[in-house]
Amino acid sequence: MFKKTITGTLVLLTICGLFLTSFPYIASAQETSVSVNPSNITGLEIGNTFQVNITVSDVTDLYAWQFRLFYRNDILNATNWFQGPFLLTHPDAQTIPAFPDVGTAPDTSETYNATHGLVHLYVTLSGVHGGVSGTGTLATITFEVKGEGDSTLDLRPRPGSDSILIDSAEPFGNEIPHTTTNGMVHVGLHDIAIINTETSKTIANDTIVYINVTVENQGQTTETFDVTAYYDSTLIETKTVPNLTQGTSTVITLTWDTNTVPKGNYTISATATTIPGETDIADNSYTDGWVLETIKGDVNGDGQVNILDIAQVAVAFGTKPGDPKWDPNADINNDNEINILDISTVAIHFGEVDP
Repeated sequence: MFKKTITGTLVLLTICGLFLTSFPYIASAQETSVSVNPSNITGLEIGNTFQVNITVSDVTDLYAWQFRLFYRNDILNATNWFQGPFLLTHPDAQTIPAFPDVGTAPDTSETYNATHGLVHLYVTLSGVHGGVSGTGTLATITFEVKGEGDSTLDLRPRPGSDSILIDSAEPFGNEIPHTTTNGMVHVGLHDIAIINTETSKTIANDTIVYINVTVENQGQTTETFDVTAYYDSTLIETKTVPNLTQGTSTVITLTWDTNTVPKGNYTISATATTIPGETDIADNSYTDGWVLETIKGDVNGDGQVNILDIAQVAVAFGTKPGDPKWDPNADINNDNEINILDISTVAIHFGEVDP
C-alpha cells in the first residue's frame, strides 16, 4: 500500500512537470480601460471650443460599445460628436448607428438635470464575424466653453456601468470588464501665491514659534488649498486654506514646537499646493527668514546665558505686542508679556553655555 502511494505521487509529479514544460507561464494581459483623452485640459476661456477623445485600450474582440459622459452645464456644452475609427478598422465593418462625422447622437442633452449635461453614444458592428482588438478612439466630442470653473468629464463607472464594452460571442455577446478614467476641464485663471512669511521669534529656546504665511489668490476662481511650513527641509505643519476668493489674501498661522529641535540656525520656508490647472507655480513657494534654536535663557543667541540676556529682557520689561520696546525674543514663556517670569527664566539658567 505504501509503495503504491509513493508510485502514484511520483507519476503525478512527473505529469505536472511535463505539463509545466509544455505550457510555460504566460503573463496576464493588460487591463482594458476606457478613458477621456486628454485627461486634463487647462488654459481655456469663455467662448473657446475644444475636443476630447474617448479611447479604449488593450481590448480584445470588441463588437459594441456605449458610454454616458456627464459634464457641468454651467461651464460646458457639447456641440458636436462623431464616431472614432476603432470599430471601423474591422475589414467588413458596418456600424449601427453609424452616426455621421458631425451630427446628432442618441440621448444627448445639455440639460440632463439642473446641473449637468449628458452625451450618450453607442455603436455596434453588424453582420460581421468577430470583433476588433487593440487600442484606439471610440468617439470624439466637441465642447464649447460657457462659464468659468472646473468640470469633470465623468464616465460614471459603477456596477451595471454606463460604460459598456461587448464582445462578439453569440447570440448576445458578453460584457468586457474594464476600468474608466475621467477627464477634467479648467476654465479661468488659477493662481495661488505666497507673498510673505513672518516668524514670531528669531531666537527660540525650546519654545513655540508661530509662522505667519500670507497667501493671495491671484486667479479668477475661488480656491481651497494646503499651505506647509518647513525649517530647512523638515516639515513643521500643514493647514488648509478654505475657499479663498479671487483677488483676496489671508494670513494663516502655523505652529512650530522647537522643544525637540536640535540646536542650530534654520531657514524658514512655506509652500502652497499647486491648484489643478495652475501654470504659474513659481510663486507657490516662499523662502524668507531664519530662526536660531538655542539654550533656554539665551535671549541674544550667542550660545550662553549671561548679563547681556538679563539686560535685553530688562529693556523690554513690562511691554506687550505693539509697544515700542516690545521684543518677542525676550518673551521666553510666550505669554505675550515680558515680566518677572522671563527674568526668572534667564536667572535660573544664568551661566549656562551651549555645549
